[in-house]
Amino acid sequence: MAKPQKRSHPILVVGHQRPDTDSAVSASVYAALLNATTRAGDTYEGVMLGEPTPQTRWLFAQAGVLLPRLISHLHPLVGEVARRDVFSVGTEAALGDALALIMRRRISVVPVLGPDRQLLGLLSDRLPMANYFYHFNAEEFLGVLFTVADLERYLQLTRWTKPTTEAEGQIVLDLSRITTGSLALIGDEPEKLRHCRDAGAAVVITCAPAKSAAWKKALRECPGLGVLRYPGSLMALITQLPMAIPATRLMQTEKFPKLSPEQTVQEAQAALGRSQFALPVLNADGTLHGILSRAEILNAPRRRVVLVDHFEQHQAPEGIAEAEIVEIVDHHRVGTLETPQPIRVDCRPVGSTATIIACKFIEHGKRPTPAQAKLLLGAIVADTLLLTSPTTTRVDCHHAAALARIARVNLHSFGREVLVRNDETLERPAAELIEKDLKEFSIGDTRFAVAQIETMDRTRLGPVHLENFATALRERRQREGWDVAALLVTDIFRGESIVLFDARTSALARQIGPSGEVWAGCVSRKKQFLPELLKRLEDKP
Repeated sequence: MAKPQKRSHPILVVGHQRPDTDSAVSASVYAALLNATTRAGDTYEGVMLGEPTPQTRWLFAQAGVLLPRLISHLHPLVGEVARRDVFSVGTEAALGDALALIMRRRISVVPVLGPDRQLLGLLSDRLPMANYFYHFNAEEFLGVLFTVADLERYLQLTRWTKPTTEAEGQIVLDLSRITTGSLALIGDEPEKLRHCRDAGAAVVITCAPAKSAAWKKALRECPGLGVLRYPGSLMALITQLPMAIPATRLMQTEKFPKLSPEQTVQEAQAALGRSQFALPVLNADGTLHGILSRAEILNAPRRRVVLVDHFEQHQAPEGIAEAEIVEIVDHHRVGTLETPQPIRVDCRPVGSTATIIACKFIEHGKRPTPAQAKLLLGAIVADTLLLTSPTTTRVDCHHAAALARIARVNLHSFGREVLVRNDETLERPAAELIEKDLKEFSIGDTRFAVAQIETMDRTRLGPVHLENFATALRERRQREGWDVAALLVTDIFRGESIVLFDARTSALARQIGPSGEVWAGCVSRKKQFLPELLKRLEDKP
C-alpha cells in the first residue's frame, strides 16, 4: 500500500502563562512575520497558553484577526508522534495477508480497516488466536472460520469443476477419515477421486501440475464433486490453509487500549507498556489517525518553540523541558530560563514585546498590514498604559505613532478604548482577577509571585473589595507554597497603585513592608515595583 508523507509540525510561537494582550499579539504577529521571512521548510504558528482577556478578545475582533489557538502545555502529543504511514488491511483480507505485512515490514500489529478508515480491529502474531492458527492446523474450522471460497481466493486455486454441495465438514488428508461434506486434500492422484466422491466428500483440492488425460477422465466420472487445483506442493498447501482465514474472523476488536491524538505521550506510555504490540490512535469519529509504538516515542523529535514576552522558567509553558527553544523575544529581565545550546535571543529595554516585533518588521524590510498594525499598537498601549508607564521609551512612542497611521486610528482615542477594556474590577470575583496577570519569580531560595490588576478609578473599590483581594491573595500564596505574594491594583489615569502583600512568615511580612498602601507613581510591575520588592527581599532584617 502507498505510504503517505509524514507531516512536519509547525514551530510554536508562544507567550507566558495567563497571557495578556502583549503576549497574545506578539505570538500571533511574530508567527506571521516568521512565516513571511523564513526559508522554506519551517512554518510557525502563534498559540496561547490560556483564555484571552476581554481586552485581548476585543482587540483581535477590532483587527478582524482570529485569536491564536489555545494550548495548555508543550508535552508531546500522541497525534504528533504517532506513525501516520500505517500498513493496514481491509475486510476482504486474509490472516496470511496481515502476517505477511508483519514479517515483511517488521511491525507488531496490522489494523483492519473498514470504509473511510474506520478501525474494525487489530491483527498481530502476538494475539493468541492469530498465533494459534499461525503455528497449528485449521482442519476443524472449515465452515466455521473460513469457507472453500476463502481458500479459493487466498490460495488462488483453479476451479476445475463446481461442487453441488457446500463443504462444511473437516479438512482431511487421510482419505479413510472422509465424512459427508469433507474437503479432501490429495496430490497428483486422479485415481483417488472416485473414492472421495463415494465417501461423501464435497470438494477435493489436488496439487496436480496440470489437467492430464487421466484427470479429465476422473472428472467426467465424478460429476457434482468440486475439484480445485493448487499450484504448489501438498506440504505447502497444508501449511497455507490457516492463512486463508478472513482477517475479520480472527481480529481482536476489544480488550486493547485505543489512544487519542490529544493524549500526551506520557499518558500513553503506561498503556503501551502493558501491551504486546503497538496501539492504534483514533480520531474522534473512530477513523484511524495512526499507530504508536515504543519506537515512535524513542525517535520522536522534540517540539520546537519560540518564546515571546517572558524569560522566566515559572512563566514558561508546562513541558518546556521536553521542547527545544529556538528563540526568545522579550522586553523583561533575563530570568531563569536556560537552554542547552546557543539560540537567538532578542531582549530589548522597551515597553512591550510588540514594540520589538514592530522593529523586526522594519529590520526585515516588511510593513505590517493594517490589521497587524492595529494588534501591535493595542499591545503597546496595553503594556505601556498609553505610553505613560515609566517603561515607555522613545522607541515605543515612535512605533506607536507609526502603527496608528498604518492602522488608520487616532492613537489617543484608540488607546483609551484599549485600556477601558481591561477594567473588570467590579464585575469579576477577586480570585479570578488575581489570575489575569500573575507572574511567578524567584531570587535565591525565595519564591514569590506578583499579580497586577488595572482599573480606571481605584476610588470605586471600597474596603470590602480590598479585603476580598487580600483573602484571594493569601489563599493563592498558600496553595502554591510561595514565600511572598503581592498584588498591584493600578489606577491607570491617576498613575498609582494600591499594593497588597501576603507573606509566609511574620519576619518576611516585616521585611517587605505594610500591605494596603498607595504607591504614588507606581504603575509598572517590571520597572518600578519588582526592583523595589527585590531590594526588600535581599535586605536581611
